[in-house]
Amino acid sequence: MNTNNIFSSIRLRQIINDLKRRPLDASKDLSINPKIFNKYLQGKIRIDENFVKKAVKVWPVNISDFINPKYQKTTNYKVMRFKESYKTKRVMKRGGKDYYEYRDTVMDRDAPFRPEWIRELVYVKSNSPNEKDLKWNRGHLLHQLTYFVGEVNFYYIDKNNKKRAAVMNTGDSMYIAPYVPHTFASRNQKCEGYIVAITFSDKITNDVQNEILNFDKKKIKEIIFNRHFKNQNKVTVKKFKEKRSKSRSPFQIIELAKNKIIRTANFLQFNVKKNNNLNLLNSFHQYLYILSDNFKLKIEKKIIKCKKGDTVYLKPFTNYKFQKKNTKILVAQVQSMFSNEALEQLFHIGEKNFSRLIKDNTQWFKQ
Repeated sequence: MNTNNIFSSIRLRQIINDLKRRPLDASKDLSINPKIFNKYLQGKIRIDENFVKKAVKVWPVNISDFINPKYQKTTNYKVMRFKESYKTKRVMKRGGKDYYEYRDTVMDRDAPFRPEWIRELVYVKSNSPNEKDLKWNRGHLLHQLTYFVGEVNFYYIDKNNKKRAAVMNTGDSMYIAPYVPHTFASRNQKCEGYIVAITFSDKITNDVQNEILNFDKKKIKEIIFNRHFKNQNKVTVKKFKEKRSKSRSPFQIIELAKNKIIRTANFLQFNVKKNNNLNLLNSFHQYLYILSDNFKLKIEKKIIKCKKGDTVYLKPFTNYKFQKKNTKILVAQVQSMFSNEALEQLFHIGEKNFSRLIKDNTQWFKQ
């Protein structure tokens, strides 16, 4: 597979195999000389935009079906240092006043996370959700898990459409569902508190949004809103509570805010109790926020020394270790496309056929 091309010859082979076209049949469909078409299949001629436009007009396929997954090179992890985050800081005003200081933390094109470090720049004298200096947003599509550091208030609209205030301190956490209006403010006059706002997409992906665009309003109501799903609280607030454990595990794992709307997501704080070499591996996308200086992280065979405020993204199925005692780390886990159902179907494909799934560029039968 040529990694320099946006469109993939292997994907082209997969498409014509799925459509039960031999190269001769496919070339006839697209009015291309069979010898030329075979060169496209072999990667000797670059598949370009015009080829793809013609193919999607003739065949029941999408442009995305041709995309080369190797075009954008990626690694199985990404690190963003505190100093790099600091360089991205920008102050956003609301109502003409400085309201938030935003800083980027680690993001990756393959990750569902769009997380930010946010310092609250408005000081409030009371915990009333009707404080005059509060400026509310309209909510956003992404789910949000939030970790609090310092004296920060979280304000939100509850299920009865009433304004609420949650008085938060270091270690407290919350979850807020899409499109729930909310805001934050500081109870500290120096505005030293901040939040780690981990916004992310879960089941409502761009593909789902694109499908919904094809529905009319009546269909949407029939398909979604006439179903008898159980209503869930759209906001979860959880106070930090450190539990003593007699477990022999090298970690104390503290579960932070969780909600049934995002059943497969996890929000955790790992306290490393002792030096260890325990390997961790799972199928989640993972966002790590380092809470301690001198944190030691091993990813695959590479040792990465981290400081407080560094952030790390781990792809699914990446080996990693939290090795150094008396250190802490925040971990958000979001299910990847490798659900149990997907893994089961891959299992039934079998090891023998697995390589075909990845790089098969042959016809599905022998002539």
